[in-house]
Amino acid sequence: MKRVQAGLRAAVLAPLVFVGSGLAAADTVATTVYARVGSGYQRAQAKDGSYKEEYYALSNGGRIAGTTSDNTIDRVTYPEVAEITARFLAQQNYHYAQSKEQAKLLLVLNWGETLSFNGMNYNYAVQQLSRAAEMLAKDKMYANQSGAAERDIAMGEPSTKVDAMAEYLLMLRMENKVRDDINLPNAKILGYLDAINEADGIQRWAGGGDNYNDLLAELEEPRYYIVITAYDFPELLKGGKKRLLWQTRVSVRSPGNSFDQSFVPMLKSASPYFGRDSGKLVRTEQEKAKVELGDLKFLGEVKDKPVESQTKESK
Repeated sequence: MKRVQAGLRAAVLAPLVFVGSGLAAADTVATTVYARVGSGYQRAQAKDGSYKEEYYALSNGGRIAGTTSDNTIDRVTYPEVAEITARFLAQQNYHYAQSKEQAKLLLVLNWGETLSFNGMNYNYAVQQLSRAAEMLAKDKMYANQSGAAERDIAMGEPSTKVDAMAEYLLMLRMENKVRDDINLPNAKILGYLDAINEADGIQRWAGGGDNYNDLLAELEEPRYYIVITAYDFPELLKGGKKRLLWQTRVSVRSPGNSFDQSFVPMLKSASPYFGRDSGKLVRTEQEKAKVELGDLKFLGEVKDKPVESQTKESK
């Protein structure tokens, strides 16, 4: 697990240029956002209704345990992700602190790609179980016919249909366990857990099953994700306690996309929900953009004791 410095870096923000690519379907990316606010966090508002400024320190959380990377993720550096995140945070009146005394939030950035469930073994077990059940049903109908023995031989090992069904049923149970072990952490990372649980009710069997199946299909594809987590920084420095203030998650499907072209529209989709509760999965289409960054220069760091970053997701 990574350790990060609970200090602040004074940074010179380089020029940032977005080069739009039009609104053709191939030039857009479908994003999914889920955000929640911790107990007791509420943004102060000015008389005109706008949010008052809040100041933060920024930390690199890296990949969340149990997720992976690809070459399009590796092409993007932490300073680039931090730079663009800071731009969108500023639009919501969150600003980079110039000292640890000024910082009230510690923002931890995590990004990477989820692991997908390989359904080949699962589908094979389903097919073989169905085949064994079908042949067993035929044997019951034609138990006294001489062809039953030949069908037993054609079935191969195990020799009986009952044994075959038991074997494939066990395989299916094992594959379901593997499926759950992959899907549950991914659902937490991507913010799909509440939506999946809500869709997995009686409505699945009363015309509402498509929603559940669609969510499961999305979850079982590899997805690029970015998670921005805000902790109470003074409380963290004082006692080492991590009190969650807010968390925003955004993801896109990996097939057909690349992280280096997707992370800007991902952050753009997520930005309206920094410090806010989305209440549900929010889906948007964002235009892809080419990002041009100048040199990023860090002028130093205010040292403090190391603080372990949280990479495990809360249940």
